[in-house]
Amino acid sequence: MTAASPLKSLSMTAFRGSSTTFTLPFENGRKLTLIYGENGTGKTTICDAFEFLAHEKVSSLDGYGLGKGLDKYWPSAGRGAANLTVALETGAGTCSGKIVNKKVAVTPAASRPRIELLRHQQILRLIQAQPKERYDAIKRFIDITEFEASEEALRQLGKTLTNERQAAQRAEGQSLQELQGFYETAGSPAGLNAVAWAKQKLTQPAGSLDADIAAISTLRTAFDALKSFPERLQAHQKAQTDANNALTHADAALAAAAAAVTEGTADLLPVLEAGRSYLHAHADAEECPLCGSAEKVEGLAQTLDTRLGNFEVLRNATAAQKKCSKELADAQTATKVLEVDYRKAADAYTAAKDVRAWKAEVQLPASPVPADLSALAGWIAGSDAATQTWPAVEAAWRDEQKFVSALKGAVERYETNITKRNELNALVPRVEEALTHCIEQRQDFTNKIIGAIAQEVGKLYEKVHPGEGLDKIALPLDPNKRASIELEAKFSGLDVPPQAYFSQSHLDTLGLCVFLALAARDKPGETILILDDVLGSVDEPHVERVVGMIYEVSANFRHTIVTTHYRPWREKFRWGVLKPDQVCQFVELRQWTLGDGVALTGSIPEIARLKTLLADPNPDIQAISGKAGVILEALLDFLTLKYACAVPRRAGGAYTLGELLPTVNGKLLAALKVEALDPAGGAPAVTTELKPIIDQISDIAQTRNVMGAHFNTLSFDLYPQDGIKFAKLIEQLGDALICPDHGWPNKAKSGSYWNNGGDTRRLHPLQKPN
Repeated sequence: MTAASPLKSLSMTAFRGSSTTFTLPFENGRKLTLIYGENGTGKTTICDAFEFLAHEKVSSLDGYGLGKGLDKYWPSAGRGAANLTVALETGAGTCSGKIVNKKVAVTPAASRPRIELLRHQQILRLIQAQPKERYDAIKRFIDITEFEASEEALRQLGKTLTNERQAAQRAEGQSLQELQGFYETAGSPAGLNAVAWAKQKLTQPAGSLDADIAAISTLRTAFDALKSFPERLQAHQKAQTDANNALTHADAALAAAAAAVTEGTADLLPVLEAGRSYLHAHADAEECPLCGSAEKVEGLAQTLDTRLGNFEVLRNATAAQKKCSKELADAQTATKVLEVDYRKAADAYTAAKDVRAWKAEVQLPASPVPADLSALAGWIAGSDAATQTWPAVEAAWRDEQKFVSALKGAVERYETNITKRNELNALVPRVEEALTHCIEQRQDFTNKIIGAIAQEVGKLYEKVHPGEGLDKIALPLDPNKRASIELEAKFSGLDVPPQAYFSQSHLDTLGLCVFLALAARDKPGETILILDDVLGSVDEPHVERVVGMIYEVSANFRHTIVTTHYRPWREKFRWGVLKPDQVCQFVELRQWTLGDGVALTGSIPEIARLKTLLADPNPDIQAISGKAGVILEALLDFLTLKYACAVPRRAGGAYTLGELLPTVNGKLLAALKVEALDPAGGAPAVTTELKPIIDQISDIAQTRNVMGAHFNTLSFDLYPQDGIKFAKLIEQLGDALICPDHGWPNKAKSGSYWNNGGDTRRLHPLQKPN
């Protein structure tokens, strides 16, 4: 819904007091609608309809002890929820609301109206509310999201840093205790405290201890490597002896096998093997394959097998002898390799021993490692006492290394915690200062907005109570509380809470001014301002000012709807006394009935009613004359008050036409004239001299008494046209003095004439001539 779309009509069916279908038309070009009605005519129902569409609720039922589920009271008595409809037609379309499945359904949802609604029972809410509740009511007009986010971030950062500082302080104490433990373990050297001793301890070169540990570890490894050689040498010697004995046995076996074989037969071995192969393949051979003789061929194969068997034994003995010879050679080679390895191991030990100047606690063998491997076992046995001390020395060095490392870690932690604590000691106050600055900025920003709101409240209140509003109404933000707004006013020169000193009427108008000032801050051009019966306790001297203030404020809103049962407002509107600077639609509701529900009366201003009576083709002369006479009394009352004409003093200030008309005379009557100006400024002013009109009225003034005020037989002798003439003169005088849009010329700001708010009527002179 856009700000440019005017309201056209509001329709309700079976909604609250609208038991049938009620339609409230809105006049084109009129942004202010005044709805008058006695109590119980349905004014609140109209307001409820707007709230139903805007917020899907009806707050007029709140606070009456009806419990939960107030939606069951939304349909009219005897009607169901399915019958309920509310529709608002605007220049942009129609927005309608129904109850579907016990929920409000508004379509289209994007077209729901934007409203600010103030009811009479809510008018003191901001005034009587606690400071925090007052702030909650105002905070939606104050966009401090970024301030609050920054404040919260700084607040959380401050808490975090404070906790970190406390943790650093605790850690610093723990680190100091840890250093104290190291210090006491070291014997508490005199002249130093734990921290100074630790730092001095750490100034000693740490690399020497690391090198000592590495060197003794290497020395131990080299010595341990030598310890295996005696056993290995014994094993190699045994293997060599065993191989030598085996070779001796193999040589004897070979000699015996050779003796069993005929000398020279060895050269025949291939021939014998070939013959055996031939004879086995040709078992039926009848002659020798070599000589071709057949004499000894029989048994020749068996003979060859025997001879060849002897050769097999020899061959096996030969192979065994070769194997033993190889094993002996291998054992001899292994012994030589062992000696080479021993030399390397001995050199490695010597290098490890001679790599550095050992500390006094390191005991070394008395003699160097022997060159002869066979002497190594005795050397190792002689060196055992010295080498057995090495593990303890290395363990002590490693313990010292761990001690220094732990001491270094403790010192680093101690210094880190001190550094962190010092940093946090400097940072925490800065964060607290930043938070204080952010709070001050937020309060300053908020105070400016609240100050602007208070200033606007003061301006509005000044319009109702001159001399009591400007610079006298304040909404100070409590600096000691997060979100709390006080309410102050000047009373007898003191800043006091108005609740304690103001009258109910003053508090009502103050509450109204606060509401209007707030509503005007939130997109007023898109907002329908609704004031539901807010003038109940406003007393007579101030009501016209309140009305004028509402007229003025309403110009800023998309549309303003004011409901009232204040009858003087109705009457003054009907007589044009309260015509606003901005045109206003007046709506009057008639008495509510269950059958008709909410209904309009069709009330119109009195001069417009006279015009309607005159336009009737069958005019009622008595009604016309009576209405014209009443209007004339109002016009004359206006002129006599403006120019302080001499009228009889009377309690109540009620004067007859015969008493008022003669007092407008002489130089004043001759000087009276009215300039009627075009509001758009496009046409020249039309000047009307009032003397000719008033003179004619004086000539026939009795017509009103004869025809319109009493039963009088003289009226039988008068022509009806005399009554019409009298009424038309009143109409002419009324049209001259009163603009239908901007009302009576009541203002004297020009210094030369009286004019109305729209400057469409200028009444001359400003003062009665002497």
